[in-house]
Amino acid sequence: MIRGSEVELRDLQAKQFLQRQRALIVFVIDASESMGQGSLERMKAAKGAILGLLTAAYQNRDQVALVSFGGERAQVLLRPTSSVLLAQQQLRKLPLGGATPFADGLWQGWQLIRTQRQKQPSLQPLLVIVSDGEANLPLSPGGNVYDELFGLALQVARDQIQSVVIDSRGGVGNEKLQQLARRLGGRYTQIRDLHAGRLIEAVQTLER
Repeated sequence: MIRGSEVELRDLQAKQFLQRQRALIVFVIDASESMGQGSLERMKAAKGAILGLLTAAYQNRDQVALVSFGGERAQVLLRPTSSVLLAQQQLRKLPLGGATPFADGLWQGWQLIRTQRQKQPSLQPLLVIVSDGEANLPLSPGGNVYDELFGLALQVARDQIQSVVIDSRGGVGNEKLQQLARRLGGRYTQIRDLHAGRLIEAVQTLER
């Protein structure tokens, strides 16, 4: 006969195991003019991927967040959530245009993960970066945009955060994005035909 306390202990262990499996997928998306021709199609693909992953995350009790960078600074558009409705509302308002504060976007995504980890230490974070790699606005005046970006990437890697860098342009791969992926210790992938399904596939492959 199993005592009540033993049942409670097993229930607690099961809940702790499930909690360790939960993930936080943070999208850091380039919403600047530098996305160039076809940017609307790229944004549509990115939005579709986020919504698709959010639906899967809801089933797994995972969370999704969204950071965009375009204009003068990056913005946290969607804080960690499993709400499909809330995601749809925020994604419809995703702004486009302006400069490309890439490093600020990475910084905001990283800080969001660090904050959430303090609340849920067992959380498994996944950083998904979608960009054409054309950074042009530094964090500090006069700073080198790529030195800042790559330096931040090394700090993110030290925090043991899984990552995937998705090159939004077709053709020859972007060398800067490839370097970024290496410094993050993550995966670089190209999306040539810009379908939401391919973005989902790229991220889900890394999660496994």
